[in-house]
Amino acid sequence: MACRTGGRVKINHLGPMMQAENRRLTRALGLWVGAMQRHAIAVVLLAALLSAGLLHYTGRHLSVDTDNANMLSPTLPWRKAERVMDHWFPQMSHTMVVVIDGDTPELADDAMRRLLAKLKSRPDLYPGIFAPEAEPFFRRNGLLYQSDKELLQTADQLQQAQPFLGTLAQDPTVHGLFILLDRAATHAAAQGFDLAPALDGIAAGIRATSAGKFYQLSWQELMSGGNAMPDATRRFIDISPHLDYSSLLPAQAPMDTLREMFGQLQLDAAHGVRARVTGAVALEHEELQTVVHGMGLALAAALLMAIVLLYLALRSLRLMLSVVLTLVFGLLCTASFAAAAIGHLNMISIAFGVLYVGLGLDYGLYLCMQYRELLGQGVSAAEAMPRAARDVGGFMLVCALTTSLGFLAFIPTDFTGISELGIISGAGMFISLALSLSLLPALVRLLPPDAARVQLQPADKGLLGRVLSWPYTYARQIWIGAGLLALGSLLLIPRAHFDYDPIDLRDPASESVSTFRDLLKDPNIPTLTLSVLTPDAAAAQALSRRLSALPDVRRAMSLLDFIPQDQTQKLSDIGDLALTLGPGITLPAQAAAAASDTADFAAMTQLRQDLPTFIGQSHGAAATAAAQLLQSLQEFSARWETLSSAQRHELMQRLDKALIGAMPAHLDDLRLALQAGPVTERDLPPQLVSRWRTGDGQYRVEIWPREILDSPAAMERFIKQVRSIAPDAVGAPVSEMEAGKTVVNAFRQAFISSFIAITLLLLILLRSVADTLLVLVPLVLAGLLTMAGMVLLGVPFNFANVIALPLILGVGVDYGVYIVQRGRQADANVNILQTSTARAVLFGALITMANFGNLMLAKHPGTVSMGLLLTVGLGMTLLCALVLLPSLLARGRRGG
Repeated sequence: MACRTGGRVKINHLGPMMQAENRRLTRALGLWVGAMQRHAIAVVLLAALLSAGLLHYTGRHLSVDTDNANMLSPTLPWRKAERVMDHWFPQMSHTMVVVIDGDTPELADDAMRRLLAKLKSRPDLYPGIFAPEAEPFFRRNGLLYQSDKELLQTADQLQQAQPFLGTLAQDPTVHGLFILLDRAATHAAAQGFDLAPALDGIAAGIRATSAGKFYQLSWQELMSGGNAMPDATRRFIDISPHLDYSSLLPAQAPMDTLREMFGQLQLDAAHGVRARVTGAVALEHEELQTVVHGMGLALAAALLMAIVLLYLALRSLRLMLSVVLTLVFGLLCTASFAAAAIGHLNMISIAFGVLYVGLGLDYGLYLCMQYRELLGQGVSAAEAMPRAARDVGGFMLVCALTTSLGFLAFIPTDFTGISELGIISGAGMFISLALSLSLLPALVRLLPPDAARVQLQPADKGLLGRVLSWPYTYARQIWIGAGLLALGSLLLIPRAHFDYDPIDLRDPASESVSTFRDLLKDPNIPTLTLSVLTPDAAAAQALSRRLSALPDVRRAMSLLDFIPQDQTQKLSDIGDLALTLGPGITLPAQAAAAASDTADFAAMTQLRQDLPTFIGQSHGAAATAAAQLLQSLQEFSARWETLSSAQRHELMQRLDKALIGAMPAHLDDLRLALQAGPVTERDLPPQLVSRWRTGDGQYRVEIWPREILDSPAAMERFIKQVRSIAPDAVGAPVSEMEAGKTVVNAFRQAFISSFIAITLLLLILLRSVADTLLVLVPLVLAGLLTMAGMVLLGVPFNFANVIALPLILGVGVDYGVYIVQRGRQADANVNILQTSTARAVLFGALITMANFGNLMLAKHPGTVSMGLLLTVGLGMTLLCALVLLPSLLARGRRGG
């Protein structure tokens, strides 16, 4: 029954949800809240003491698990196979990869060697280091890995350059270089090789030196005749770092130290080198940095928005402060529960703080809005809070149950990441409910608001009053509009899809992600591959042949592919080349005395004087290059005349380093490469073998895709073909595809189970099929509008935001239950939208939306998408709850 008191509705019972058998619960809630207020000081002191203890406990026992693999159940078949591979080859998964790009091959090699020396000096941080290009084995036997055609081409180029190299090797200085160039210019007809590349490079070096810029001439590129491999200037270093899992950022020390090394070694563009970091460890570290920063910012913004909106809702600083203090204590209690129940947060459950702020406020808000309404009805301040608990305590319990079901529905699924969030946030809802009925009343008693100021006044006049009557006045039009929107949504929903690429959940501007995507574009780099274990070498060879024949497979290889083919012929060709080049590329045992700066400049001047004749006798690229060289020599000479003796010496030293600096190392590498010998499996480097063969003799076969796996379709084709022959294949592509399927199944299972559970709960508590439908129909429409909205916004579902729909279901039910119950209690003359119920729903939803919307402040794309989906979903839910639902209630009244 509902009766009038002073023109306002007075609630005498809770309607069908709470029948006679539940009246004891409502009385108990009133008595409990009254007791909390009578012992307010003790309650608040106890909360303060618990806060100190819980804060200490949480700080010591709550960590963050950054391994995304742990967000899925380890019992899944593909996860089991993945764990077997990780067991045998741990260095292949938890690694950092340093990518070094040099302006020249020599600069890349030099940067790699210097960085390796630094890394090896810190075995405490970098216990495992592997750089194939730096291995003496590959430097000595590199020519054996060229094809027959490539080896013959290399031999021809080196033989053509042999006179040039032999002469310069006897005087490897800038003085010797200019004398050699002058000889070549004055005897052009006798030369059997093209001078244009050398002249171009030397001209560029002289210009850079004159301008005070860094430059180093690449002798490797000169000797290759411009036919160097596309990746000749790129080097890789694989690092297995020491990770401190007791720290919030386990890879902080290795990552920070590595970047310090980059700075100390001047691995930057100004020195012709670019060093970047990617790999699983770097990706997870930068993602965690983004998440922690984003969540901190989102949580701070959430609290600020909550405070502002709470004040607008409650119209009292003291009442607002009581709710906020209760919220903060509840957040701490929930974090402590997470530490005790799970022990860690993952990349999804770390969002529990923002979710708690957005949802945990509702219970305190519902209670305080009812408190304000009772004050407006003339109830005394001492009696208003216990009465409010009796009036809405049952609703609050239903809200906690339904919201928790939205979270807890993920627990039985294989999506461990959201399952853990479900446990934490589900428990958090009951923690918030308990504190709203205990600590909050105590704080209100100690911080009593001005009753006259906080009394809730009905909005039944003026423009606002007319707007709030629209759902009753235009009910039929609203139903027609709702039907059309539902139909349009059903047409759009089939276009929704799931993005199972975990890279899309990371900040695209972060170095690790941008570097990974850069490498992914190159099919010659095995960025995304699959692996299979075979029992022995013969099985590995047989499987490699079968897989290599597949149309979507670029290559399949094992350890045996590191044994060069046709070694006899290649070794013979290399031996012949060594006989031809050997004496001519050997540096003198004792370096000749360096020429004076004056002698160096004189040799340069002589070349400058002889070049015009060479230009006149030449044509094509050689003439153009010589003209460029002449111009650069003239500019250098003009600058030389303006300098002091000391400045001239410094300039000539820099020129010598720019033009000759890389030559000795290149000649050393060339001499080593000419010492190649027969290679068997026993000769392969141990670090290489450990990446391809297990301790018990199994061989790993690695499969490369033919096309770039930058789309789900390409990835699925590749995986399907490989699995047709090797069903146990694992790797990043399988992990991404299977994880996506697992998450979609988990979402489907959680959504269906939560919907069924919530429906049954409503039928039990509301004792009415009609009331249950009144709650669910607007909610279903809101779900359809939400999915359609995400399609229109171009936002796919992903690992992070998939929890949103079950959560929106749980939260949206609260709004419906609250409004339906109030509608059933009020008489036909009461506009539900003018009561404290509608205001509580409105401000509760606005606070929740604002807090979820703050997730979009984070740089982490997964978190942003979660915030966007939750904001859109709750906006649609609020719209349906405050527009469609009252119109349905009005129809129900008229029908009655």
